[in-house]
Amino acid sequence: MRGASCSKSEPGSSSGKAHPVKQRLRDKPRRIPRQERGERRVAQLLDAAAAVIAATGYDAATMCAIAERAEAPIGSLYQFFPNKTAIAHALRTKFGGDYEGLLLEMEVEASGLSLERLVARLLKRTISFVEDHPAFLALLDAPASTRSPASLRGTLRMRLARCLSAAHPGVREKRALRLATVTLQMIKGLNQLYGEASPAERKRIVEEYSVAISSYLRARMTRNGV
Repeated sequence: MRGASCSKSEPGSSSGKAHPVKQRLRDKPRRIPRQERGERRVAQLLDAAAAVIAATGYDAATMCAIAERAEAPIGSLYQFFPNKTAIAHALRTKFGGDYEGLLLEMEVEASGLSLERLVARLLKRTISFVEDHPAFLALLDAPASTRSPASLRGTLRMRLARCLSAAHPGVREKRALRLATVTLQMIKGLNQLYGEASPAERKRIVEEYSVAISSYLRARMTRNGV
């Protein structure tokens, strides 16, 4: 690795509890890139972080290992991210944006699909997303402070609600949003079990969740009221 060597105790890795406001400020990115070169550097650092976290898990990943993987000086990493929490937050935000793109595609295709086909397509693409983002599963157990912004989570619920409305035009907007919120929580459970299961068991788990989500949506979307 080029640049300064890593110490055993990394800056920003202390386990001591800070004041919540101070903690949020400390975990924010130190520098927002405004030029293409800076954006490329951040993208390289995040790609390296994703590779390290996917290989070792969140807890075992270190700033030094991420810098080494990126072939960057440790100081360059700290220039953009004060600690591992900030990196994990940036990754989860990026993954959330990628998943939003998946839901946007689903929204276009949802019209005319049966509920079962919609759910099957949603789960198939979700699993493909998980396979294409190996660090995604490793970050499921990361601290709550690394979660993507609440605004992004709200956007994902809204996107899925629109998919449900497109496939079932009679459902009211408020209900579609509620159903989307519960469905995404069920998918979160699927992702957790999928990551823990053996390769042979994963297909069966997806099938079980397909039945569960389809049954839930069929029962709730055909009910009168809000």
